[in-house]
Amino acid sequence: MSRPITSHFHKPISASPDTTYSALLALDSTPQLKRALAALGVEDRVISSHRIEIAPRRCAGYALVWWMAGGCRAEITWMASVKSDGDSGSLLSIAARVDADDERSYKQLLSAWPVLGRLADMHSRRTLAAVAELADQYANERDAIAAPATLRAVV
Repeated sequence: MSRPITSHFHKPISASPDTTYSALLALDSTPQLKRALAALGVEDRVISSHRIEIAPRRCAGYALVWWMAGGCRAEITWMASVKSDGDSGSLLSIAARVDADDERSYKQLLSAWPVLGRLADMHSRRTLAAVAELADQYANERDAIAAPATLRAVV
């Protein structure tokens, strides 16, 4: 039986969990991934790709299913979750999980892992960085709009 391959990535973000989750939902990292697959010449091997929202306001993701050589099939899923850091910020985590349909597909997956693993990891890291940047922009815009009211309350 095949066993999934997983990688985990985490990034503290100064924005609140609600702001970070809003940034996560607003970000569409699909075009970057599609460009990477096209650059490798494997975009025609994609069977399906779609966004996932598992736990509203906490967890969302993206799944990609593709054909490998010899009629084998594999799936990679990126799941991003947002939690409070216990203060006013948040922690963004991404779990990348790659699995195959059967033992033969799993052997193909392991053979492809030196290339596929890097692609999965880089997509995770780029998503973390982009969500963090967007969440900070959202927080700064909100603070800029709310600043006069906050200053009046402090005075």
